[in-house]
Amino acid sequence: MSKLISTVLTTVLVAGLLAGCGGKLDESYQMVTIREAGHANVTSVGFKFGFDTPDFIAANGDVALVREGNLIEFFTGMDLENKLMQVEGKKFIVGSRKIFSPMTHFTVDFFVVGGDTIEVGEPYGVSFPPMIKGFDEGEFEDIDISTLSPKTKELKDIFNTKFKAYNAVITYEEVKWSGDPQMAYVLNFPNVRFFIEEVSPDLELIFKALMAENLYFEGGVSYGDRPATSTRNYRTSSKIAGPVDLEYVRYAGSVVPVVNQ
Repeated sequence: MSKLISTVLTTVLVAGLLAGCGGKLDESYQMVTIREAGHANVTSVGFKFGFDTPDFIAANGDVALVREGNLIEFFTGMDLENKLMQVEGKKFIVGSRKIFSPMTHFTVDFFVVGGDTIEVGEPYGVSFPPMIKGFDEGEFEDIDISTLSPKTKELKDIFNTKFKAYNAVITYEEVKWSGDPQMAYVLNFPNVRFFIEEVSPDLELIFKALMAENLYFEGGVSYGDRPATSTRNYRTSSKIAGPVDLEYVRYAGSVVPVVNQ
């Protein structure tokens, strides 16, 4: 079968599927793979593409990540995180458009699942985590984290220090360091744990993806001054040595740095 005939048949089948499910098409959404839509010379009127049950690995607010093999693409949509809960565990079709600004991504117009069409639409003011290939780690020290513990005397080498952190298991849990309990992302090492006080929405998407794919945290953090004596009991019982500031995290072959506004 020629490529032209295959494309025409695919377009007709998608149009029939969407019409049968209550979907409304102004133009044809061409069914493709993520690789074809993002990295092959596949054309579609209005850059409209359909995807069959793509692997949404993580979502945060209006932005999500989709994986196909070693490829990862950004998808956006109004309230996308909650809309994805409506199709979780089901077969579905994504109707989307390829957008080229501020970076190449796909915005979800709708989901078709069973006999229902779930409208999504383009969100406003979306920001993406900055993913770069080159990054200078020169100011981050190599620390043997296996020698650390929550005890003050064993933390002294990292006081006011930026250091590299590898092979940390990420959890999201309640932490009571000072004041009221708060939910925080925690970096877990065999003998010590650190929690991250603040994670921007952009970086939270990456943390969710790491957790969803059971990947270790690899990146850079900075530790503050000597912990207060009043935290000693909590440090002993929880293994949490205190808060760290996130500086960067590695994901999908790129570095995602923290960008201070």
